[in-house]
Amino acid sequence: MKKILIIISFLLCLTGCYNYKELNDYAIATGMSIDLNNEGYEVSFLISNSPKSNISSSHDYRTVIYSGSGKTIYECIKKIGMISPKEIYIGHLSIILISEDVAKKGINESIDFLLQEPRSKKNFYIALTKDNKAKDVLAITSPLTDFPSQNLSSNLKTTSQLQGAIIATDFNKLLYNTVNFGTDIYLSGFKIKGDKKDGSNQENIESNNPKAYVELTPLALFKDNKLISWTTFNESKGINIINDNINNAYFTIKYKKGYVVVETDKLKTNLIIKKNKDVYIKTTGKASINEITCNIDLKDQKELKKIEKKIEEKIKKLELKAISITKKYNSDVFATELKYYRNYQKEYNKIKNWKDIYKDINFNTNVDIKLNATGSITQSLERSNNEKNN
Repeated sequence: MKKILIIISFLLCLTGCYNYKELNDYAIATGMSIDLNNEGYEVSFLISNSPKSNISSSHDYRTVIYSGSGKTIYECIKKIGMISPKEIYIGHLSIILISEDVAKKGINESIDFLLQEPRSKKNFYIALTKDNKAKDVLAITSPLTDFPSQNLSSNLKTTSQLQGAIIATDFNKLLYNTVNFGTDIYLSGFKIKGDKKDGSNQENIESNNPKAYVELTPLALFKDNKLISWTTFNESKGINIINDNINNAYFTIKYKKGYVVVETDKLKTNLIIKKNKDVYIKTTGKASINEITCNIDLKDQKELKKIEKKIEEKIKKLELKAISITKKYNSDVFATELKYYRNYQKEYNKIKNWKDIYKDINFNTNVDIKLNATGSITQSLERSNNEKNN
């Protein structure tokens, strides 16, 4: 019995690493782009573990982009395999960029390939590129990050948390919104500012004044998984507010002879659709004042109420702008069809085409913001000066 246990243990050790490969055996792809060309598609991988020729340390790397063209995405990737000296590993993808040309054609083929690909972990971000090839955006370097893909994914994640007009969408979220009928998708995008040729050079990383960089764009609207329009900053912000994507956001309010900048906290929006198809949107939250360019006594409750009303009016205008653009292009990004189906299946079954109804839906918005303030900047300075004199 003892001999049998020893043999089994020995066999387990032999079989445990039969397909083991060193990290250096792989070309690690951290970014991917999908464009259109004369052959059909052009797919590019950003390889981020390519050592420099004059290595100064074990962490000194540069990036390289491999591209392939073909009638299908799969064919493109197979052609890249003929170029790369190492097997490409996509388990560490951080972002996939899809050009607006591909998005206008439809992203179903891209989603289907990514869903079928077993080596992908499906936790990467998805974004579009505007006015530029996705491959060119993928190549732009940044002084703040080691790899362009890291720059893009970090920018998307950070900005979505701080700016209300941006949304960071990972593949799982995109897939959920695509598979579920009754809702249209929307995505953020990137575009290049400056010279794209200079932006892909190593000098762009080393310069304290980069000649090119990538900039996030407002949201892109889809209808039936096809790009139909780009939105403005305010329209994007309104869409994210209604869809409850925003927790913290800043708003600039014109007040008296200057401006008041407020930051919201715990912004919450609920959307309810009634049986008669009327939609009711309720937005609540708290706000604090970050900047004042006019003389205001914030100890005066009447002043606070006036500013609160201004904030509520501002948010309501953003929501109405968002509703207007989605009705114009018949893009149901608020998932009203899905919500109606879930709540009123009997009535929904009588509807032939929700798209014929959406543009005529009556949206009702209500905003309730509570402002927290303890005093104006001028009052704070006066108090500080008094403390010094004493």
